[in-house]
Amino acid sequence: MRVRRSDAAKFLSLAASGALVACTHAPGPISMVKPAEFPVAVAPQTASSNGSVFPDATSGSLYEPRRDWRIGDLVTINIVTSATANDTDNASLSRKGTITNTLTSFMGVPLNFGSLNGTPFSPSINAASNQTYAGAGSAAAASNVTGQIEAVITHIDPNGTLALAGRTNVNINGNVTSIVVTGYASPDDIAANTTISSNNVADMNVQYVGNGPINDAHQVPWLQQILSKLWPY
Repeated sequence: MRVRRSDAAKFLSLAASGALVACTHAPGPISMVKPAEFPVAVAPQTASSNGSVFPDATSGSLYEPRRDWRIGDLVTINIVTSATANDTDNASLSRKGTITNTLTSFMGVPLNFGSLNGTPFSPSINAASNQTYAGAGSAAAASNVTGQIEAVITHIDPNGTLALAGRTNVNINGNVTSIVVTGYASPDDIAANTTISSNNVADMNVQYVGNGPINDAHQVPWLQQILSKLWPY
């Protein structure tokens, strides 16, 4: 049985196409940031009773420009944090010492052990030391974060202080950047448009975290980390 050249060429082309299809990986699922659940359970608003205009749980004076904040309300935090630190240390130490002592006689008895070319041998001590140390060190750090984050009131202390917590996620081609902010604020520092500067937030905690291929490129491989700790040179 003879096989035509055209049939053989078709068979080889089909086999090559099948091999390329088998080696080609299907694209994986798109990495998406899932919406987070609301961080706190919001209680229903207390209804007014006896024809009152305001609920019974309302606190503060009616003449003050203060809003009755409740758990679950939203506050916009304007992040304007900036920090710079510099530290320089220089130290130096120098010490020199010299000892010279010659013993020629003891209780009137000369101490010598012969001579060489007219120079007598006698016990003598000569010692010298010289120590020098110099050290220098410096450190510098700077950070600057700006932006706006919508935070949620998660707790209200008995004195009226508000606990805030907010987060924002940005996903660009699988590289996720997250900014998490927590802190405590006074209702008096919140403006009428429900915004507050981060300079007025106590115990301010800003975390800027990245996750994805770009962040992985900045990480030292685990084997290299082990070798750098165990390698003696």
